[in-house]
Amino acid sequence: PPTVTRSPLSPRQNTMDGDHGTILPLSSTNHTLWDEAAAILSGLIGGGRYGLKIRVPHALVMTFLFGSNMSFRKKLKVIAKLAAEHASNLAAFAFLYKLLLATLKTLSSRIEESSGSVDMSLLRHLSRSILSFIVNGPYFRQKHELSTLTAPGLPQHPYHAFLSGAIGGYVVWGRYSGVNYQLLLYLASRIIVGSIKLASKKGIPPFSWKSLSFPKAYPLAAAGIWGTVMMLFEEYPGVLHPSLRRSMDEIYRYTSFGGGERGRKR
Repeated sequence: PPTVTRSPLSPRQNTMDGDHGTILPLSSTNHTLWDEAAAILSGLIGGGRYGLKIRVPHALVMTFLFGSNMSFRKKLKVIAKLAAEHASNLAAFAFLYKLLLATLKTLSSRIEESSGSVDMSLLRHLSRSILSFIVNGPYFRQKHELSTLTAPGLPQHPYHAFLSGAIGGYVVWGRYSGVNYQLLLYLASRIIVGSIKLASKKGIPPFSWKSLSFPKAYPLAAAGIWGTVMMLFEEYPGVLHPSLRRSMDEIYRYTSFGGGERGRKR
């Protein structure tokens, strides 16, 4: 039988199938509008399903652990409310994010197709340049990025991911609530760590210094973070999140053995 030679794919040309561990191509030129719609619907379903899977156990444990003053019916209502909010927000964000990616990808393609027109009026050329700046960003390399369209549900380039995520974040997560704020704090910490890792990988000092490698920097980070949070708890407890304060009160203000705590305005 004939031998098939497969060329290696770049990171933007392949991904791992989470269910089967197979490599799937990310670049495609023959996908249809239905393929993009299917990716949008998949994001909607996946976001809602994951939100329920994550929030129900967490809300169940936290409500029964700290909600001793609530009735059983009230606890169930709280759990259902938290799970519904988490799942619906994740579903809405995934839906909007995928929809915006498909829209930006389509607009980028149309802008690229119109770039070859030489009989364009000055006003149309100016309008196209402004639209291209909004859709593609200031540092977009059209010829390189649009040589092949990415697969449905994936960004054409990083700017599309940022713009879609920012719009979705404002629309879906911009309303303050306990669930939204918790996720915002969770993401903020992950972004900080990820950005430090990226800076180290790209050789940006001081993050690339060997003296600040993870095994050496981690103890220093732990010392700084724990020292800071304990100082804030003892001197300025009002600036800490209520859930963190309750947890720390449970640990550091426990007086079952008769030890009186120091009086302080809380």
